[in-house]
Amino acid sequence: MNKVFIENLQENQNIDSLFLVQDKRVLETRNGKPYLRIRLQDKTGEIEGRVWEQANEHARHFKINDYVRVKGIVTQFQGELQVNISSIHKVPVEKVDPEDFLPVGKKDPDEMIRSLEKLIDSLKDADYKALLSAIFGDESFMKLFARSPAAKSMHHAWIGGLLEHTLSVARLAERIVKHYDREGLPLNRDLLITGAVLHDVGKTRELASMPSFEYTTEGKLIGHLIIGVEMIDKAAAGIPGFPEKKLQQIKHLVLSHHGDYAFGSPKLPMTLEAIALHFIDNLDAKLMGVYSHIRKHASEDSDWSPYHRIYGQMFYGAEIPELDNEEI
Repeated sequence: MNKVFIENLQENQNIDSLFLVQDKRVLETRNGKPYLRIRLQDKTGEIEGRVWEQANEHARHFKINDYVRVKGIVTQFQGELQVNISSIHKVPVEKVDPEDFLPVGKKDPDEMIRSLEKLIDSLKDADYKALLSAIFGDESFMKLFARSPAAKSMHHAWIGGLLEHTLSVARLAERIVKHYDREGLPLNRDLLITGAVLHDVGKTRELASMPSFEYTTEGKLIGHLIIGVEMIDKAAAGIPGFPEKKLQQIKHLVLSHHGDYAFGSPKLPMTLEAIALHFIDNLDAKLMGVYSHIRKHASEDSDWSPYHRIYGQMFYGAEIPELDNEEI
């Protein structure tokens, strides 16, 4: 059976293909008859499915994050495609290729890893370099970091997204340092880059990368800011004589980079480097998040994106080109 990807589905198309279950709910029609609403996913997108007959019976045979084989016909409802499902069965994990069901970044992960290692090697401060080397020198951790998403859905929500976002923030930090140095405002380059590289390191434990981008129990209870600080503390403890003041500065950058109590930061940015990191991170996340939203909903029928629930607005996208990912 050949995989049919969601981005290629068309109205009135009969399908028999594999998908990942993102959500499922048994609801009722106006007449009180139960039906099953399912959110299906693969690496190209998402689509809703409906099971109208024997909803409760079907719902018992699979769970969220299971792989399923779906037979049905693609229809259109309120301007959106959906699948009227005639048959749905759970498929064993060993029978699928997980890479078919999660979005993957376009940039070469090996090239990004080399770029990150080069950036770490450029640090002149021996303490900051030792800390980053202690964390990213662990091969198994680097593999996890390189395949992790940066978010569940908001920005860089794909395999490799965390590494891509981290590199982007660190490169912006380097440019910001050079700019303000010319303006007579000195920023500590090595501290800011260290904070940029570490600011989201806790997301490797906050978010699962398989079979879908869901929050872990640790992520829900503790969150990536605190997890990241715990990871930094552990790495610093293994470096003899690591300066306490430098450790405090780095942890402050991580804890304050969301910039506001309302957005989950337990501390507000209180240093020049912390202020810079907050705005750089916010810029990169917002721009990529909005760009992804525009591209995901690009249509020949409209120059405007659909309403974005988080940002509370639509975005104009008629002149937005496809992202060029050649530069690593």
